[in-house]
This record gives sequence, structure tokens and C-alpha cells, in this order.
Amino acid sequence: MEIQKQLQKIKAGKWDPVYLLLGQENYLVDRFRETLVDSVLAGDVNAFNFVHFDLQEQALSDAMLEANTISFFQETRIIWLSHPSFLTGDKSKGAVKQDPDELLAYLDHPAEEVVLVIEAPYEKLDNRKKVVKELKKAASLVDVGEMKPDQVARYLEGYVSQLDQAMDRDAVKLFLERTDYKLSRTMDEMAKLQLFTADADRITAQDVRLLVEPSIDDDIFHLTDYLMRGQAEAALSLYRNLIADKQSPIAILALLMSNFRLYCQINQFQCMGYDQGSMAKALSAHPYRIKMAGKQAAAYPGDRLIQAYLALVDLDYRIKTGRVDQDLGIEWFILRFCG
Repeated sequence: MEIQKQLQKIKAGKWDPVYLLLGQENYLVDRFRETLVDSVLAGDVNAFNFVHFDLQEQALSDAMLEANTISFFQETRIIWLSHPSFLTGDKSKGAVKQDPDELLAYLDHPAEEVVLVIEAPYEKLDNRKKVVKELKKAASLVDVGEMKPDQVARYLEGYVSQLDQAMDRDAVKLFLERTDYKLSRTMDEMAKLQLFTADADRITAQDVRLLVEPSIDDDIFHLTDYLMRGQAEAALSLYRNLIADKQSPIAILALLMSNFRLYCQINQFQCMGYDQGSMAKALSAHPYRIKMAGKQAAAYPGDRLIQAYLALVDLDYRIKTGRVDQDLGIEWFILRFCG
């Protein structure tokens, strides 16, 4: 179920005996935990009514024993299990070996006055396993996976609509670009932005520019554009700013290569008549990224894109074989390519 519907249900005082949180969006996990604690425990958390087990280090049997132990205070408790890697196909090195039958037995007879939450920070579980099949039948599945860019935009829009201050449309656009449409970062930066503009009746694009640092992906986007337009001075200035911000030359080079490889692929697919959806499927990339990259790639000649990509591949090889100093290699590339 969508997390918003689950939160509304919990706020109304209707919670389920077992929840399975599947996904890696920390902000949504935090929202679920806060809402559950406020509703089930009235916000009063202590060592007896909220018990956390990290299944990387602790035994599932201990967690199930705790869940089945009757509370002396006759109050509803939350048992929170994290990192249940035994539900996946991965074998985590150093993790405690778990017996899934312990959980299966509990699912048959969940304890009264206990809310069991299993936080699975994975993209997917191993659906071939009996324990996963039974868990999905018995538990309320809550999607806390990474949101798509358009979902993040809608979430932010809904959040802003509840504030006492407005946010300009161009400020929203710039804000989402600078937070790379990542929900956790978006909401973290939003909290700082609200604090910064507490005395104002609206949040402007200038406020965003002053307070929210561009993401590395946004900077690489602009660096790519400067290169393709032959703007050596702007490209060098941006590259040096990235180095001053402790970004690794090798990491910058890898991102540039990734960008140009994607642009070359999109250019070729466009020549073959592929639409946006077909390209996203063929490249195993998010449609939004294909859309944005396609707009930028369309502004440049295809042969120039290939030339840039091959030059970056050659530079990467020469740096890794010790023929070129990594601190100067990209600067030389910028000057030569723009020239």
C-alpha cells in the first residue's frame, strides 16, 4: 500500500500486527516510524515499549522471544527489526545466520498488543523463499522505495501547500534540480530553507541559490554543456570549484564519461527512431533521466559527442596507467577539447 494511505490509517488509530517496509528511502521510513510511535505509544518511547533488533548482529529468535513476551505494563509495544538480509538472495558477510522458521511460526499467531515492523532496505526480496511468500501474505506491505522525480515534485508541492509561506514556481524548479529530485535530500534541505526564510512570507529562487548547494550531477550537467559549447574558461572555473569542494578528479572524470556515453547512446537510438520509453527500457535507465539527457544531447552534433566520449576514455586510460597526472589531466582535456 502507498505510505500516505498507511499513515492516514495509523493516525486514525488503526494499525496492523505486522508491517513490512520495503525500500531505501530513509525519509519515508522516518515518517512511518514517527507516525507509528505517535499513534501507538502516544509519543512516549522507552526501552520497554519500543525494542529494536538489528538482524545483522542479533538473532531473530531473540526478537521473536521478545515479541511473544507478555508486557508487565499491559501496553502495546513496537518491535522493530532492521536489516533482514535472510529475506534476500544476498549472503551478507559477517551477518548472524537466522532461522526463518522462527518468523514463520510468529506470523501464524502474532502476539496481541505488539506491532512488529520489519524494515527491509532493499530494492526487492527473494520471492522464491517460503518466508518471503508468507510474510507478504501476513504483513501489511508499505512501499518506502525511492520516489520517481514526478512523485517527489508532487510530494513537495503538497508539503509546501501546508506551509504558512508560499514558494515561487521558479524557486521550486531550481530547488528540485539542486536536490536532484531525491526525496530525503529534498526534505532535509527544505527544513533548512524554512528556517532561513522564517520571517518571510514566501521562498524565492534567490533564497534557494543562497542556501542550497547544487548536487554533483547538476554540476556535471553544466560542465558537460560548457565543454560542448567550447567555453573553456567557464568549464575550468567549475571544475576547479568542484576540486575545491573535495571532489575527486577520478570521480568527476567517471561522471563525465557516464554523461557522454549516455548522450552517444541516445543520439544513436534517436537516429534509429526509438521513442523515450523504448530508450529507457533498452538502457535500463529512468525515463526522466532519458528525457533530460535527450534534451541536452539534441543540442550537440552526434560526431562531436562521440569525439568527446572517446577522448575521455583515452584520458581515463592514461591516468590509470600513470601516464598523466590526475590533478592536471582533466584541465588539459578541457583546454584541448574546447580549443
